[in-house]
Amino acid sequence: MKTIWYVKAVFVLLLVVCSGVVLMGMLPRESQPEWLYWATSRHITKGLDLQGGFRLVYRVEVDQAMRDKRDRFASDMVEALEEAGAKDVTVKRTGDTSFGLVFKSTGDMDKLGKDILKNYRGALSENGRDSGSRTVSFAMTDAEIAHGEKVTYEQAIKTISNRIDALGLRETTVTQRGANISIEIPGQEEASRDRIKRIISQTARLEFRIVDDESEFFLDQAKNLPADGSIKLMKERVGTPRGDVTSYYLESRSTDTRSGRLILKDFISTIPVPEDRMVSYSESPEMDEENKPTNVKIWRTWLLERNVKVTGEYIDDARVAVDPDDQKPYVALSFNQRGARLFDDVTKENVKRRMAIVLDDKVDSAPQIRERISGGRASINMGGYKDYNALLRESNDLVLVLKAGSLPAPMSKDQETIIGPTLGKDAIRSGTLSVLIGGLLVLLFMPLYYKLGGVFADVALAVNVLLLLAIMSTFEATLTLPGIAGIVLTVGMAVDANVIIYERIREELRAGKSPRSAVDTGYARAFWTIFDAQITTFIAGVVLLQYGTGPIKGFAVTLLIGILTSMFTGIFVSRILFDLVVERKTPVKVLSI
Repeated sequence: MKTIWYVKAVFVLLLVVCSGVVLMGMLPRESQPEWLYWATSRHITKGLDLQGGFRLVYRVEVDQAMRDKRDRFASDMVEALEEAGAKDVTVKRTGDTSFGLVFKSTGDMDKLGKDILKNYRGALSENGRDSGSRTVSFAMTDAEIAHGEKVTYEQAIKTISNRIDALGLRETTVTQRGANISIEIPGQEEASRDRIKRIISQTARLEFRIVDDESEFFLDQAKNLPADGSIKLMKERVGTPRGDVTSYYLESRSTDTRSGRLILKDFISTIPVPEDRMVSYSESPEMDEENKPTNVKIWRTWLLERNVKVTGEYIDDARVAVDPDDQKPYVALSFNQRGARLFDDVTKENVKRRMAIVLDDKVDSAPQIRERISGGRASINMGGYKDYNALLRESNDLVLVLKAGSLPAPMSKDQETIIGPTLGKDAIRSGTLSVLIGGLLVLLFMPLYYKLGGVFADVALAVNVLLLLAIMSTFEATLTLPGIAGIVLTVGMAVDANVIIYERIREELRAGKSPRSAVDTGYARAFWTIFDAQITTFIAGVVLLQYGTGPIKGFAVTLLIGILTSMFTGIFVSRILFDLVVERKTPVKVLSI
């Protein structure tokens, strides 16, 4: 026997031993040797269809993302025009993807020249200039809209994946399905699902906006208030650059059937809001006679400047801190270099005005800017009427979503499916039974038809399945029901390779060649036939992995790994066994095949 044969045999033996050690991770933890834990810490995880869990389908409000993109274009243009010397340029929104710039003078319109427009080439198209109204109209191009929609989905999937990773959830899949995003989370107790859903769906759009306390907008709309008294006009004294003023706002109490916020939003939708202003809302509990919070929620309105200079995208770090005065948790924010500069500019220009901290269209707080803030730091209070643990939990969740990034657009839940563990047990039982029956039939057929060669094929097949499972364990792959089907298909493909080789060997033996020559020629001629067949299947597997959904990807992963292990065992391992017979000092004269 040549030395190279012993090298090959030892190599295969080491692979088998290492694979066996890795697969010990599938045993219960108490059954694993402590000294082997380093090798058994990774194992195959069961997918949603095998262990149960839940599937969430969200609809992404892409139109809102397009409106935000439109507003950013308009805001950037106004800023560039102001730097060029134009005064009091306002934005007129004419559609979800179109807007107009209204100039104070015709001369300022000329400042909108090539130097500014070149930055928007391919993204915006100019639809005309009206000298009479001093308006220049723009619309986003079809290419920009298509790109924006594509990026919205990509960012949403990435952000959701980051949040899921931060939660420590594993074996999850986040995929786009048409206009929706599907999230599959195996396992998880029912108690933790609400928190997971809240964190996943929270837009986490953080904005810092200036409050317009001097406007009498809500006072002017008091005559339009519903006659049933569900909305009340309220007032408060607040400080402004020109001294204390009376600031008006609307207030509504939540009922058993409708929230105060919905009551207010329905009313606001019926009245015209100034183009450069927006209405947001905040919530607080109603106080009883002893000034203690009750379960009744009161919502109020805020009139905010629409143009926002600082957003959550400039946050460099977010962490939970405790206020030394009242010992309550809050979220401390620090901005990156650009964010700190913008925050410094905003606070410098708006001293003595209130700045609303808006999270997902809800005003968290609106502190007064007492002086210029140059440190690039801010804070978010979680509400002063909850217990410490609730505040700490909400603070930690907010830090998690802020660090993972905000969603590019709001999402609304379209579907929720709970998959019980009974389905998983049935699937595992059926899948395991199919593998056992299919494998047993193959193991019985091969020795009956190919005699000793069939025994060699069975050994190679066993090594193939062992390597396949070990590789999946090493990479902590998720095993799904289609994945089990992939294992069954791998068994069939592995045997198919041996059948091709054995039939070639038989042809050579019938031609009068010696067993050793027949084996050499059979393997050499069969190799490219097997390779061609496997490479086409491999390409199909790559396509399924790239474009398939969760279960289909599970099948593709198993298929791709199975192709590699089948090629190795069918050509390399079985050849070692044949060489053991035909390369002895006294080689056999008749090959049992």
